[in-house]
Amino acid sequence: MFSLNFNLRQHMVQQLDKAVLYGLNYRVPDSLETSVADAPSFEEVLAQTRVDMQKTAVYHLTAPGEHAVTLQTASGEIVCRVQVRPTVDPAAPLLLFHHGFNEYPYTNSWRRLFPTAVSLPVHTVCVQAPFHDNWQDPTQIGFASVQNVYQIFAGSLRIMALVQRQFEAEGAAYTVAAGVSWGGITSLLYEGLLQQTRAVIPMLSSPNLAQVIWDISDLFNRPMQLTQEELRQYLDFTAYYEQCAADRVFPLLGENDLFFRLENHAELFAERPLVTIPASHISAMWHRASMRDHILNILAQVRPM
Repeated sequence: MFSLNFNLRQHMVQQLDKAVLYGLNYRVPDSLETSVADAPSFEEVLAQTRVDMQKTAVYHLTAPGEHAVTLQTASGEIVCRVQVRPTVDPAAPLLLFHHGFNEYPYTNSWRRLFPTAVSLPVHTVCVQAPFHDNWQDPTQIGFASVQNVYQIFAGSLRIMALVQRQFEAEGAAYTVAAGVSWGGITSLLYEGLLQQTRAVIPMLSSPNLAQVIWDISDLFNRPMQLTQEELRQYLDFTAYYEQCAADRVFPLLGENDLFFRLENHAELFAERPLVTIPASHISAMWHRASMRDHILNILAQVRPM
């Protein structure tokens, strides 16, 4: 009976993932694959992305509430936002949190993990990625080309760096980066490229976005113009993740996740203390207490004695 109930539950939560993946899979433009011939490198896109300091009220970024950050990019001007919830002590650490792909509003998982009733020993800031002002833009614009995929990450990294500088200039002791799904990749990229956080907490995520896309294509039998190796060349960010110190990465994966499948991503974290929860990608928020505890445990673990 236990085995039957377990298998039924596993099937049900994976069906949630499958339903969401079905919609995402068929909304991704075909231009994503054809764009690789003209795609710049991720480093080029990052170099061409900067915060417009004249259009951004930088001095407001440590104050409570939502604040706009204007980016100048090769794709034009992009306005993103951050939601800031400071704690009383200016010297408290900063938790930079990044949402998942196509998450709307961008603060959804952040608010569910950290409701206002939960008192946190840190300043916490939720960062909005480019092309995330509505439900359509993440796939229709963000996945229109490899360059746009890079632009989503690059924009978030510039905003995260700006917020970290502002908080630490005002006394924040150090910074921890965390994120769910796409936000987990972003957090790993942030530490891999800049190496200035105390810890990185990727949840329901890994740096290998190419594997996710390949698995989704396979799940729905959607032919791809690119081979798996070609896809890895452009959308596997493992090389950046490998620049993170082993003792600074604290991953969490879902045991029934059809986005970041445990069997295809756990091995990447072989040297890290991997935590798993009995959830699919979408049902993970039913386990938000476990996810929140994971973050709080890491914050306690890296706190100076």
